[in-house]
Amino acid sequence: MGGDIESNLSQLVEEIKGLFGAKRRFNVPTTPAAQKPAENAIPSSGGFTAPIHDEWHSSGGFDLTAKRPNGRVGHQGVDMRAPAGTPIYPLADGVVTGVGTDPLGGNVVNIQHANGVRSYYAHLSTVSAHKGDKVTTNTIIGAVGNTGNATHTHPHLHFQVWKDKQIQEPAKFFSVPAYTNLSVAEKQRGPWLSEKAKQDAQAFNMKNHLASRQAAFSKSVDKLLKLSFEYSKITK
Repeated sequence: MGGDIESNLSQLVEEIKGLFGAKRRFNVPTTPAAQKPAENAIPSSGGFTAPIHDEWHSSGGFDLTAKRPNGRVGHQGVDMRAPAGTPIYPLADGVVTGVGTDPLGGNVVNIQHANGVRSYYAHLSTVSAHKGDKVTTNTIIGAVGNTGNATHTHPHLHFQVWKDKQIQEPAKFFSVPAYTNLSVAEKQRGPWLSEKAKQDAQAFNMKNHLASRQAAFSKSVDKLLKLSFEYSKITK
């Protein structure tokens, strides 16, 4: 009898380990690109990397005093222009503190890093991350787009970074090129990285994305309750 209980307990332990393994799988995107280290990441001091590891151009630099066409004053980040669907990565390792949609930023992600650093990613076409995810500089958190108030602009990532609750110039964390207009080559290539990227963006729905995390969490809780019930039966 004792051997049977030990066997059952061992099986339960393995099931629990598998359960938490599954949780990690939906916490971190499992696409091949998300698991492959970026070879062309732009390194900087402090373990920071540019959020776009592929080629990008500046279509709006950091300037807190500039008067903008829409009447607003200042640009608190850098607009990183790239084809819609281009993968976006965290500035540094951290934890996702917010995912959602707003009129200005469109689909957005917020990440808390070490030493009081926080980063913000806006206008995403799709989002892969969920609130609470632990991410690294090789985790895809979403893709470049033009959601929010950027619908009439070329796709780009609007990126902001804070240090101890003070807005910072992104160039302090990674190399930021000078502003350039849309080139002939970019116009010829078109706004999308691929047809699949376009289809993914058209199919993406933030409410469904947030609900998928809740459903995954609910399934995990149900499984833990079942395991707890089985454990109580064999230990009585």
